[in-house]
Amino acid sequence: MKIRKFLQSDAAELSKLMRETVVKSNSADYSKEAVRCLVDEYTAERLIKDSKKMHIFVASEESKLLGTISLVGDRVSRMFVLPEFQGQKIGSKLIRCVEKFAKKEGKTILRVRSSLTAYGFYQKLGYQKTRRASNKFVGPIVWMKKEL
Repeated sequence: MKIRKFLQSDAAELSKLMRETVVKSNSADYSKEAVRCLVDEYTAERLIKDSKKMHIFVASEESKLLGTISLVGDRVSRMFVLPEFQGQKIGSKLIRCVEKFAKKEGKTILRVRSSLTAYGFYQKLGYQKTRRASNKFVGPIVWMKKEL
């Protein structure tokens, strides 16, 4: 498995990966409306536009995308791993990649707005809850941080 920067040619496959993961992994913790809101947000066009203002990384094996993670300033965002590949340390490797990149960029703290689904995952990697909140579009979220 290799982790690399997002390419515009990844947009359609990455959009599909993110949408599929939201539907399969987050449906147990969020309403149908919240899941639909996220699915509608993750279009290929939006990813291309967002790639100009955030660092997007993808995990791939051969030519297949397995996961993704983004970094916006000091905030980890949009971490997804295809459901059939979850539990294989891909997410942990993506986080470590972003933490290493952030350190090189001079960051000392990373923050994440975690879904309820991913809260335990981030906790295992050393992220600490700073507060619980509610997003008007997707519902409950947990803000977390980690000192690098």
